This record gives sequence, structure tokens and C-alpha cells, in this order.
Amino acid sequence: MSNGFNKADKTLLIVFILFLGTMYLHLCYPHSLAVDGLLFASEAALVGGIADWFAVTALFRKPLGFPYHTAILPRRRDAFIKASTFLVQQEFFSRRKIFNHLERLHIMPMVMNWLKKPAASAQLTSKMVDYVRDFLLHQNTEQQARVLAEKVRESLARVEPEDFFAMWGGWLRKTGKDKEFVMRVASYWQQQAQGDEARKQIQQMLEAYEEEKIGENPLARLMAGFAQAIDLINYEEAAALIQQQLLVMLQELGTRDSQLQQDILHLFYEKAEVLNQDAQFHQLTHELKDSLLRDLPVESAILQMLAHLQQHFLEDKAREVDPLAEHMPALRSRLEELIGEEYERTLRLLERDENLRAILGSFLYDVIARTALHAQALIGVIVRDVLLRLTDEQLNHLVYDKVEPDLLWIRMNGSIVGAGIGLIMFVLLHIAGV
Repeated sequence: MSNGFNKADKTLLIVFILFLGTMYLHLCYPHSLAVDGLLFASEAALVGGIADWFAVTALFRKPLGFPYHTAILPRRRDAFIKASTFLVQQEFFSRRKIFNHLERLHIMPMVMNWLKKPAASAQLTSKMVDYVRDFLLHQNTEQQARVLAEKVRESLARVEPEDFFAMWGGWLRKTGKDKEFVMRVASYWQQQAQGDEARKQIQQMLEAYEEEKIGENPLARLMAGFAQAIDLINYEEAAALIQQQLLVMLQELGTRDSQLQQDILHLFYEKAEVLNQDAQFHQLTHELKDSLLRDLPVESAILQMLAHLQQHFLEDKAREVDPLAEHMPALRSRLEELIGEEYERTLRLLERDENLRAILGSFLYDVIARTALHAQALIGVIVRDVLLRLTDEQLNHLVYDKVEPDLLWIRMNGSIVGAGIGLIMFVLLHIAGV
């Protein structure tokens, strides 16, 4: 209740002052009819104002300490709380009103409009990625490792080695990795073929080749010694020339799309295709595949990988860091892309299929209605608990603040109506000659 001097109090004070003034005038002019009428009216207004002040105040506290049938709200707080709870449950949240309100709602159009918003799509996609991540984090790593290892072996068992090599060759050509590999090999050997050490090795190879061809033949040794004596054969110069030609060839081989590089790759794919059709190679690759499937520790490798991955992810979650965004942003982007595609496909399906929209709308209507009905009891409990925790003074303020203007006007109307009735009674008594 307001502790200030409100307009009803001011009105009552004015009426009291008016009553004192008319009383003084009555003493000064005891035979004045107008003064008598004004005194009669002011007296009635004062009585009416005081009576209504007493009545309004008695609703919330004991006016002037009067104990009988006053402070009605604090004394009847249990009944008030029960009635308020019943009002909220049965009137504001009644089954009829809930279902009538839901029937006026167009649930599916509202849902569809919200789902089409880019912000909603991004939010739901991110939530789904987080859900998938958390779901995987809390799975049994040993069971996952066994399942994944079995899937890997099944996939490898279905792959024919010839098809694998053909697919691998096609991937190399499509991506240009074959050219990069040749360029890397050419660059490596170009570095190895440079310098005096490489030239000396070439010279030693030539000399060794000479020793191998000459052997123990005396005539050949004589002719070789004669050729060296007249400088017809100079292994040092020959090694330098071979080194120079080798560097030129390697440089051309390391140049992208050079003729030599294309010839080498063409020869490689041609021989690889021939080898891939060879029966012995076919048998060898199948035996190698079977041996790998039997001996490779796929389970332990996958288990170790999943254990480390789970540990790092849990540590990142403890630091409130998204582990996918932190360590595998490409995987998260791919997951978001896949989930986003499925999200858009689902929206298009809902837009086209009217029957599906009707089924989903009925389901949402049923879920919302049941949730609202279950919330009916919960709301009553909340209202009751909140009101029970209020003190008498707080409960008075809660009610009074909501109806204060009306209560103030009731008090002022008491003075106004009292003055009017007093004036009418004075006139009637004067006419009657009393």
C-alpha cells in the first residue's frame, strides 16, 4: 500500500477543513439557511469519506487498531492463495482456452517460416554437429574400434587389386599428383648428380665397366692401354659429359608438361597396365591383400586413434573449446555442409508433401497441447509457492498496487456521494419543516 499522501487523503483532508470552516460559519451565522445546508453536506461528506477510508483500509490492515473483521486479506491469505491458484489454473490456463488458442495458431506455417530463416538454419546445423560430436565422444571406443575395423576389412576385401591400381592411376592423372611425383624425383636426383663427387662416381663406374669388359684378355688390355696413352679414351671427360647430359635430362624431366616428362609418364602407365594384366602379378597382389587383411593390426590402430581423439576432445570441451573447430576444422565444415544439405532437402520435401506437413503439424499440435496441459499443474504450484513466500505486507502491496486507482476513487466517491446525499436530505428535511 502506498505510504505517500495520495489524492484520496487530500480529498478527505479538504472535506475535513471544509467541515471545520462551515462549523465556524454556523457559529457565526446560526440562522443562515445556506450555512446550515453547507454544514449538513460537509458533515455527510466527511462521514462518507471516513467510512470508505475505514472500509478500504480494513481490507489490508487494522484501521486505528480496530480488531473486528479487519485485515481481511492477511487473515484470509490461505483462501486467497487457493483462489488465485485455482483462477490461474482453471481460468487463465484452462483446457478449453489452451485448445482454443492453439486452434487459432497456424503452427506449420509458423514453423516453416522460422526454419527458412538463415539464422535458424545455421543455428540448427551447428546444434546437430555438436550433437553428433558429443554422441561420438560418449561411445565405447573398443566397440567402435571393432565395428570400424570390421568395416575396413569388408571394404578392403571387396576391392580387387587390379581395380585398385587402375583407380589409383586414374586419381594420379586426374589430380596431377603423378607429375608432382616425377618432378620431386627429378629434383632429388638433380641434386644428387651435381658436384665433383657425382662426377667421380660416374668415372668410377666407367672404369669398372672397362675392367669388366676387358677381363683377362691380353689383347684387350693392350688396346685399352694404347687408347689411354694417345688420349683416345679419357674417362674424366666422359664422366663430365655424362654428368652434364644427365643434369639436362633431369632438368627437362622436372619441368611440368615437358616432352620427356610426358613420355616417361606415358611409358609408366603403359607398363603398369601390362603388369596389371599379368597373371603372376594378379596372384601376387591377391596373396598380399589376403596377408594384409589377416595380419594388419587394424583394431589396435583404430582403438589407439579413437582413444587419443576422445582424450583430446574431452580436454578441449573442459576448456570450453570446440574440439572439431580446434583440431579438425575441415571435418566440422564437411559435417556442417552435409547436415546443411539434408536440412535443405527436408525443407523442400515438407514444402512439396502436403500430407507430410499435415502429419507433422498434428504431431506438433499434440506435443504443444500436452505440454501446456502438463504445465497447468506446474503453473499452479509455482503461483502457490510464490504467494506463500510473501509476507502479509508484501501480499498487501501486491494486491493494492494492482487496484490502487480504483480504491482511491472508492474513497473519494464516499466523500462525493456523502456530500450529495447530505445535501438532498437537508433539502427534504427543510421542505418537510423538520
